[in-house]
Amino acid sequence: MNRPGRSQAPVRGARKAWLKGVGAGLLVCALVTGCGGGDDEKAAAAVKPGPTVTVTATVTATPALLESQVKSTVADATGAAEEHGYRVTAHDASQKDASPADDWTVCFEKYGRDSVDFGAVASGAPCPKADGGPIPWPTMPGVIGRTYAAAAAAVGGVTKGDISVKASYQDERVAAAHDDWKVCFQSPDAGTKVVGDRDVTLWLTKSGCPAATGTYKDKTNDPDYTPPVAADSGNGGSSGSSGSSSSSGGSASSSSSSGGGGGAGTTCEIVSNAGNCYNAGQFCRNADVGSSTHAGNGRLIFCRDEGSRNRWNY
Repeated sequence: MNRPGRSQAPVRGARKAWLKGVGAGLLVCALVTGCGGGDDEKAAAAVKPGPTVTVTATVTATPALLESQVKSTVADATGAAEEHGYRVTAHDASQKDASPADDWTVCFEKYGRDSVDFGAVASGAPCPKADGGPIPWPTMPGVIGRTYAAAAAAVGGVTKGDISVKASYQDERVAAAHDDWKVCFQSPDAGTKVVGDRDVTLWLTKSGCPAATGTYKDKTNDPDYTPPVAADSGNGGSSGSSGSSSSSGGSASSSSSSGGGGGAGTTCEIVSNAGNCYNAGQFCRNADVGSSTHAGNGRLIFCRDEGSRNRWNY
C-alpha cells in the first residue's frame, strides 16, 4: 500500500546511478590493474620451473716449461718434450726434405701452446744459418809446409776423421815421433769441401820435400837408377881390355860382351824395368832373388834378400 504523498521515481533513479558507478569502477580496474586476479597468475607463472640448460667447458692444460733442446739428438729432444706434455714433430732443417732420424741434431725449435716442432740435421753436419738453409760444410785447410803437429791441429778443426801419414820419399820411413816433420803433400787438397768425418793423408819428410811422391832421397836406392860409367873402372875394365884387344886381336872385346870387362860393351843378363843394368847396392825385384847378373861396371852381382828389401850385392 502506497503511502500518500511519496513519489517512487527518485528511488529507481538512484539505483540506476549506483549500478553505473559500479560498472565504471570494474572497467577501470580491469584496464589498469587487472583487479588483483592477474597478479596471482603472474606470480604462479614466475615460480613455474623452466627448461634445464647444461654447459660443458673444455680446459686445455698448458705443458710445463721445457728447456732448450738445441744440440740434442732428435730422440732425446722428443723424449723430453713428450714428458712435459708436448706434441712433437720434426723436420729437415736444411734445404733438403729428408725425414730426420733419431740421431740427428736439433738446430731449431718452434713452440706452440701444447706442441713443438724441431728442425734437425744429420749427425755430424753443421747447422744452417737459418731454418731451411744450406749446410755450411767446412773446407780443407792448406797444410803443406807446416809441421805435422800444426797440420794435425788445423785438420782436426774441420773433420774428426783419421789422419794417416806416409813418407814423402820411397827410401825414408816416418819416425814414431814426427811432430816436427814437414808436410810435403796432402789429400784432400786445400779448399776441398769436407762432408762428414773425412779421412786425411799427409806425406811427411824430415827435411827437404821432393818434387813428387814416389821418388828417392838417395838416387842410388832407385832400382831404375843407372850410375854413369867411368872411363876406367879401376879393375882392368875397358881400358885394359882395349889394350888387350890391340895386342891379341879382339879377345878382350869378346870378354867385355860377356860381362868380364865392363864399359859400353858389358852384357847385363838382368836389367831394370827401364832396360838399364843394375849396380851393387840397388834394390832388386822379388822375382830376381837368388839370381845373378853382371853390373854396369862388368862385375858379377847377386840379388839377395836382406830383410826389409832385396838388394844387388857382390
